[in-house]
Amino acid sequence: MISHEQDVGRTLAAQNRVLLAYVRRRLATSDAEDVAQEAILRVLSRARETLITDPLSYAMRAARNILVDRGRRAANLPIDDLEEADLAIDSGATPLEALDMSERLKLCQRALEAMPPLRREVFVRRRAGEESYETIARDLKLSIEAVQKHYSRAAQALRRTAEGRHVD
Repeated sequence: MISHEQDVGRTLAAQNRVLLAYVRRRLATSDAEDVAQEAILRVLSRARETLITDPLSYAMRAARNILVDRGRRAANLPIDDLEEADLAIDSGATPLEALDMSERLKLCQRALEAMPPLRREVFVRRRAGEESYETIARDLKLSIEAVQKHYSRAAQALRRTAEGRHVD
């Protein structure tokens, strides 16, 4: 008899290319295979405890969480730790480029924290959570247009910050 964990493992093995493509679209380094593998391990571990009806979606969510965690770690690193940082930047980046990326991430984190709470929540749910405008609007009791406006303004503020046009 095949266990649930084995069934999930077979499903993920068959769809590994889809998961890997998903991670590669979100990660600028050669670490995509590592992230995909870590996501699969998380799903298999969870499959021991609970029924997983859609292993690929679960693995994609796990991969997205891994990438978010890596981004948070990278944004909070002291400058001295940049050489050891697991930054999601091109592996050909020079130390100065890595430093610039780290500084921009820190500025964006501060800009995000400075946003009105509702705008920040809309942006995070849409961008990191990949929730639809409709879902966010329903949950926050806003119109879809209001959610789109909040998201657009947050994205513009972060883009200006990343481009160095943000004034603290």
